[in-house]
Amino acid sequence: MQPFTVVTAVAAPLDIAKIDTGMIVPGRFQRLPRRPGHADYARVFLHDLRFDSREQPRLDFVLNHPAYKQAGILVTGPDFGCGSSRESAAYATLDFGVRALIGASFGDVFRSNCMQNGVLTIVLSQSVVSGLLAQLQAAPGAVMTVDLPHQTVTAPDGAAHAFDIDATRKQRLLEGLDDVGVTLQHLAQIEAFEKQYRVDMPWLAHMI
Repeated sequence: MQPFTVVTAVAAPLDIAKIDTGMIVPGRFQRLPRRPGHADYARVFLHDLRFDSREQPRLDFVLNHPAYKQAGILVTGPDFGCGSSRESAAYATLDFGVRALIGASFGDVFRSNCMQNGVLTIVLSQSVVSGLLAQLQAAPGAVMTVDLPHQTVTAPDGAAHAFDIDATRKQRLLEGLDDVGVTLQHLAQIEAFEKQYRVDMPWLAHMI
């Protein structure tokens, strides 16, 4: 996955509470293929909030506002990503171009899936989040910076807000490693073990 270090991007205020994973990716899109190098899930991200029944953009939805169409950071209402554990919700978030989510709370499984796919989820106090939402609503197209090495979020007004993150998660994001990538770091040892395993117990190797 793409490493995450410092991201400076347009930030969008998505001030809606309890957007669950079924809203992030409606169930009818669950069978979409996902191909390396293709943003297959970008169009279905928050599909029914972004589009009406005729597939026309809802002009009153924040992400359809021209100022926010290139948003790389979302400041969300509480409990974003609650609901089912579908990993496609994380795929869609990333494919849409969002690298960081900032809110007072997130669904636990969704948050883990985002971290596995290179999307940083940042928990700040509700008072700070409310302040960020107000700034972004007052200045559409405003830019924010998320600095993972220093664990800070810089608001449009220049104020810096510190955030916490598990040290292991942080290191994996900085290095662009998901679980498979971490395992592949030990590929030489795994291959050596498998080779010796077949030498020591050849009768078992035939059963695999």
